[in-house]
Amino acid sequence: MHPEKENYLRVLRREDPTHVCYPSPSRGGAYWGAWPAQTRPAEGVLEWRDEWGVKWKDLEGEIFPVGPAVESYDEVDRITPPDPTAPGLMRPLEDLVERLDRDRYFLSVTHPYFLYEKAIDILGPEEFGVAMLAAPARAHELLDIIMEFELGIARQYLRFKPDEAGINDDFGHQDRLAMSPECWRLFFKPRLKEMVDFYREHLGPDTPIFLHSCGHVMPILRDLMDVGITILHPVQSTANDLPELRRITSGRMTLAGGICGQKILPLGSPEQVREETLRKLDMLWENGGYLPGPEKTHGVAEENLEAMREAIRDWSRRNVETAARGLAGD
Repeated sequence: MHPEKENYLRVLRREDPTHVCYPSPSRGGAYWGAWPAQTRPAEGVLEWRDEWGVKWKDLEGEIFPVGPAVESYDEVDRITPPDPTAPGLMRPLEDLVERLDRDRYFLSVTHPYFLYEKAIDILGPEEFGVAMLAAPARAHELLDIIMEFELGIARQYLRFKPDEAGINDDFGHQDRLAMSPECWRLFFKPRLKEMVDFYREHLGPDTPIFLHSCGHVMPILRDLMDVGITILHPVQSTANDLPELRRITSGRMTLAGGICGQKILPLGSPEQVREETLRKLDMLWENGGYLPGPEKTHGVAEENLEAMREAIRDWSRRNVETAARGLAGD
């Protein structure tokens, strides 16, 4: 196995990695239409509907949902999901696999807008919120439709023999979950576990599964570990208590990201970025168990990204590589 791939697994397992892992030796891909921009009918079109019927708008290069596929949760039975076996749907992944050096890189498959985000896009956030409270059977019906599609996508992904699987779903706001923890456990935890179990059954019990969820996720950390999430990203520092988050997940979950993408990376000086990076490594590293990186890069100057990269290299040389050489000498 390539040394970078072996070191990545050592980080996940906390088994004396030889260096801090950045960037990750994983390369990710998804089906066509997973990202709304792919469904834009032509260059220059600023508003369009995707394969689910959701209306999207391009606002100065950023894309936002601006119209639901249906107006009411009573219309859930009108929703027709895309066909996960449609010709060409796997073309982006086929292209990635064709050019990917799999001796050097792991192949990671991804489910963007997995359940919650897709549901609030299809119904609108207020209507879906009302459905969970006032018409739970309708909310479950919608989530079952989405889940059937996502499992169909996962079955298509299997033919590429991925090494890792990722799920993207932003469950948090800046200071709280998007719903009560009890509501999350009722509607989302069983379905998230179903997807994790699917991949572990077909790819092996040690397959890394990562969850990307922006925002506040503190109340469901133990639930995420229970369902088998290996890596949590981006552990947003402005929305979570990172020392407490590390304490709760210590030894059980790898944290990824954590370098402030709302304030320090886009607005700070290179020296402030360096201090932030070193501080997060001191806080979150536990003989592995942490994949440092930016919470986001939009609007971040290259000099700040380079300051982050240099700080990671320096911290690794002082705190990890020296120890690894000592172990080799023993």
